[in-house]
Amino acid sequence: MVRRINLVPQSQRQRTTTDVGLLVLLGAIIVAVFALGFGYYLLNNSLSDRENELADVQQQTAVLESQLTALQQYERLESERAGTEAVVQGIYAGRTLVSDILNAVSLVVPENVWFQSLSLTTTDPVVQGTAGAAVPAGTPPQSDNKLAINGKTYTFEDLAQVLVRLQLIPALSGVDLTSARQPEKDPADLTEDVTEFSIGASVLNNQTVDTPLPVSQIEVEVP
Repeated sequence: MVRRINLVPQSQRQRTTTDVGLLVLLGAIIVAVFALGFGYYLLNNSLSDRENELADVQQQTAVLESQLTALQQYERLESERAGTEAVVQGIYAGRTLVSDILNAVSLVVPENVWFQSLSLTTTDPVVQGTAGAAVPAGTPPQSDNKLAINGKTYTFEDLAQVLVRLQLIPALSGVDLTSARQPEKDPADLTEDVTEFSIGASVLNNQTVDTPLPVSQIEVEVP
């Protein structure tokens, strides 16, 4: 094999030098590319986590919205129940307690007085507070109920006693003597004289508007 001989003088030969700047630039480019790749990897993982969290939140929101839709019917039922209870409360407080009034009348009538007829006219209960005006608490509802009594007793003093006793009943107001007379009788009739009378009065509902409903007597159907 032929050996090659470099005939160029030693002093004129070019020596190979290392370009440090180029190496530094290449190293910086490699580091930058690695940093970009690593940053992209981290950001991609973070984006995946955020997308998973967003999907979970959207799923929970959908569940809550479905539950809210299901609960809205109960809200409507509660509103209807409150309205119905208010109407029932007004009707219950606007009742005329006929049995209590008749019982009170029977307790104040003297033994020497007897009734020939007794009529009590009552109107339908009116829901209090629906006319737009505020009704003070404790104010008894007013009505057009009337009481009419036709009876007999012996003397006008007995009749006056009846009027006074009827005026003591809280559920009666405006107790007034409509008529009173002593009918003529046969002179041969030896029985005691009798006085006929008619009494009229207005019947008030002495219940307050905040009278509680008898909840223990209300039957509730549970679906």
